Parts: sequence; C-alpha cells; structure tokens
Amino acid sequence: RSIMNKIKTLPEKVINQIAAGEVVERPSSVVKELVENALDAKASWVEVEIEEGGLKLIKVTDNGEGMTPEDALLAVQKHATSKIFSVEDLSSLKSFGFRGEALASIASVSHFELSTRTAESLSGVSVKIKGGTAPKSLETGRPVGTTLTIANLFFNTPARLKFMKKQSTEENHIHMVLTTYALAFPQVGFKLTLNGKKSLQVTPSDFSSRLSEIFGKDLSSSFLPVDFQAPGLRITGIVSAPTITKPT
Repeated sequence: RSIMNKIKTLPEKVINQIAAGEVVERPSSVVKELVENALDAKASWVEVEIEEGGLKLIKVTDNGEGMTPEDALLAVQKHATSKIFSVEDLSSLKSFGFRGEALASIASVSHFELSTRTAESLSGVSVKIKGGTAPKSLETGRPVGTTLTIANLFFNTPARLKFMKKQSTEENHIHMVLTTYALAFPQVGFKLTLNGKKSLQVTPSDFSSRLSEIFGKDLSSSFLPVDFQAPGLRITGIVSAPTITKPT
C-alpha cells in the first residue's frame, strides 16, 4: 500500500494571499504602506484619494524619485526591496517597508496598477496586476514620481470583506494615518480626498506651522514641548497640557 505525501508546496498566489492577510488588515493598512513608500522615495508631496472607505479605490500619488521599468516590475515581486541587502542592514534601518512584500501582497487582493517614472527617463511605465495574476507592463507618459491605484480591495477574498467596518470607520482610520505622517513629516505636503471631498490638505512647512494646520492655532499654542536625550537616543515632540481635554 502506497503512502500519499501530505506536505505540499503552496502555489505562489496562495502564499501572497496569506501574506496579504498579515500586511493588509484593512484599507488604512494599504494607505500606510504606500505613503511610507512615497516618503522613502523622497517625495515632497503625497496625495491620497479614497472612495467608499478605500474598498472601491485607494490612489496614492507622489512626486518622489520614481522607478525604472525594471525596478517597477521587481517591486511587485515578493521580498524584492531596495532598502536592505544583508542581515547587518537590519540593525541600521533608515527606511520604512524594508521587507519588500507589501506591494505583492496588496496586488494579490485587488486590481492593482503601479505607474512610475524617473527624472532620467523620457517615458514612464505602468504595471497592472489583477488579483495576483502575472504583471502586465506598458510604456506610458506621466510626470516624475509614482502613482499606485488599488481598486476593488479584497474582491477575491470575500471573507475579509465581512470584517470591514462601516465606511465612516474605515475613513477615520485612513484620516488618522495621514494625520500621523503629516505631523511626523512637516517638510512634506499631504492631501487626502474622501469621495471627492477634501479631508486634509497641508503644505510643506515646519513642525510649529504643521501643528497649527492640524490642530488649529488656539490648541497648538497650548501644547508643551518635549525634548529628552540619553546615550544613543533623542525624543522630541509635544504633549497637551493636563488642563486641555477633548471628547475624543
């Protein structure tokens, strides 16, 4: 009697969908990954467009360095990254998404398009993937930078759709992600549009000006500065005074 082997190697598509479950918890997870990529690409302007809480559309456009056609195709492969090259690099990280799995994971559960161009290239490239299928690329005209369009998120994983909260909740999570990065990177301009309506827009400035843009002059003027140093460590920022309270 022959014994059937029980252990099999998973197909690449299944591997990516499992990884997507770890990387892409909700639409705001996608926004976070894509905004971090834009910041790593030295963008000074990041624009995010959202429809139906991010399930219908997430579009992130930046004016960063962009990618060559070869790099654009590599970027959507699992564990392909420009940010680390050796184990030693893991102890001196100076960038965000160094694992190189976000784009492959996102592309496996959406209708995905990456459009990009570098300053050295006369034309750009567009890479399209539908639910983890083989990428299709074509030459395109566009400004320097990158645009990622994520449509119909979780269209092929209905179980994930059931866990999504109502549209306003998902939009609040996305707004919080953009606000957080806007505060951390005052030198970068951000714009967030929800269903065609502007939700957040800040211009490149300094930290003090950014606080006023986000919180308003009255509230931001009451914040207390934090500046702490220890060997190999510095923490700077602001905290609200104990007398300042808000319902949220």
